[in-house]
Amino acid sequence: MSSRGWLKRLASIGCLFGLLALFAMPAQAQVSANANISATATVIGVTPIAATGVNDLQFGAILADGNPWVPADLASQAGRWNITGEPSANISIDFTLPAVLDDGFASTIPITFGATDGLEWSTYPTANTTFDPNATHNAILDATGLLVIGISGTVTPPITAVSGIYTGTITMTVARLQ
Repeated sequence: MSSRGWLKRLASIGCLFGLLALFAMPAQAQVSANANISATATVIGVTPIAATGVNDLQFGAILADGNPWVPADLASQAGRWNITGEPSANISIDFTLPAVLDDGFASTIPITFGATDGLEWSTYPTANTTFDPNATHNAILDATGLLVIGISGTVTPPITAVSGIYTGTITMTVARLQ
């Protein structure tokens, strides 16, 4: 037998002993494992409060005669917001009201808000109650989570007022009461 044949045979015997040794070893059991799951929760929480301005306070064309002017028709000319949120939620309403309207140049006319110029419609546009927009007003959203709030006011352009369009900003802030 050549030395090459002898080496081949020796290698084969070595592989055979290696395989026998492998099978002769005691098997080890797997001692740990990992698995994942997800955590899921469906939250039925409160509906957030939202307010949307739907109508500007409009006085129309008025004379600079020193007399007070109010909107002729509250349903169509009063400023109006829709408030939505959790049905039957208690809310507070506050206004930031201007003292003057300006024409964008240098002219102003006074605007005032009286104790009955805040409007709360239980059924828009027919049934409203009044409140003082100069103080915090507490209200309750209806069973569908809606409330319509409006505001009127009075402008008194002096006889020296310059012709033009006068504007101001009325801000309504709504908060849910706990």
